[in-house]
Amino acid sequence: MTRATDEQRVNGVIEAAISAGAAEAEAFFSRSSSTTVEVSGGAVENERVRDGSGIGVRVLMRERMGFAYTSDLESSGIQAAVLQAVANAESSHPDSYNTLPAPSREYAHIEKFDSKLKDLGLDNRIERALKLESAAREVDKRITKVRQSAASDVSYEAFLANSKGISLWNRGTFCTSSILVVAESNGEAQMGWDFDHSFYFQSLDVVPVGQNAARRALSLLGARQVESTVVPVILDAPVASELLAAVGHALMADQVQKRKSLFADKVGQKVANEHVTIVDDGTFEGGLSPMPADGEGVASKRTVLIEAGVLKGFLFNTYTAAKGNAESTGNGVRSSYASTPEVGPTNFYLSPGTIAPDSLIEHCSRGFLVTDAMGMHTIDMVSGDFSVGATGVWIENGKQAFPVREMTIAGNVKDLLMNMEAIASNLKFYSSYGSPSFLVSGVAVSGK
Repeated sequence: MTRATDEQRVNGVIEAAISAGAAEAEAFFSRSSSTTVEVSGGAVENERVRDGSGIGVRVLMRERMGFAYTSDLESSGIQAAVLQAVANAESSHPDSYNTLPAPSREYAHIEKFDSKLKDLGLDNRIERALKLESAAREVDKRITKVRQSAASDVSYEAFLANSKGISLWNRGTFCTSSILVVAESNGEAQMGWDFDHSFYFQSLDVVPVGQNAARRALSLLGARQVESTVVPVILDAPVASELLAAVGHALMADQVQKRKSLFADKVGQKVANEHVTIVDDGTFEGGLSPMPADGEGVASKRTVLIEAGVLKGFLFNTYTAAKGNAESTGNGVRSSYASTPEVGPTNFYLSPGTIAPDSLIEHCSRGFLVTDAMGMHTIDMVSGDFSVGATGVWIENGKQAFPVREMTIAGNVKDLLMNMEAIASNLKFYSSYGSPSFLVSGVAVSGK
């Protein structure tokens, strides 16, 4: 299929929806292809090759929104989806905030597309996954197992249009590597994980990924508990990203409008340390998913949510913007053609500082470097309270002293943001959320 064919199909959907009685209509077509190879013990464990395409239809009539989708791209299948969307609108409740956006004045030109990916054979992907596993095993003979060494890549194309004049086409590619290893010594076993990504296959070096995972596992051998205390805590970048995801959820307009956010009614107030600036930027090419527009066709943009500790605003899609008497920030995110645009992050991150991660350790005469945490998703972002399991390295005299496990860190997100004293330079994305490592003072740590 060609871009022109995709455009004709989408425009045909809109015309059919208007003919069926819709006042406004939107069509979103996407096509994707993905390959994942998993290896362990030098052998291929799993190969997955998936291709899919489909179209989603939204219609608006008398303040009622209806949605339907189909993977049947024959004219009969598309027509059935259009009629289903109209029927769904007719049976839904009217809502004056339902609307479709008009075209933005300008769209950034963003296309991260590896044209060589389509010609890449399965052998190349297997070789990458095996290289990743070997890199981890070669670090130390105590790396005894590789639970999973995976190499994945995705290519996609999408065409979005609506009856208000939006007509957008975009394509991209995305490659990832991830590995989970086990280090064993004296009957003890510890795990280590790492991940990296690139938009281009040849640009992704998997050797450091394997090495980092191995070092993480090895650094935890001999771990023990320490006495409960209150000390500075350093959240390593992967853990920091998990925490930021919880904070980000509370900065979505739908959560604020539902009174499910600790940030409600706090715009203009200081909510964090002056070192803290939090941004969502759909155009940020250092993130995992830079796009010219969101899933509704609103131009991607840079939105500063917290600036030097002061809350500036929230993230909106078209619906929540109408409800909140605001403008969409370009955060109407679709997971696929089979879903409607919901408020979500694009490339959401804590702005990095200028110091190296090791310098954070030097700031601590005594503290806890958290390299893994369990339960970040349980944080109550209405109250801000949290209590999560933690594993990592104990710090004494500004140096890593010994590994610790079966610990708990607890407190309140509001205090954590206020007490974030130093932020490192190692910004990294593990999902739509990215963060550098950072140092927080006065955190309750519970052990034995």
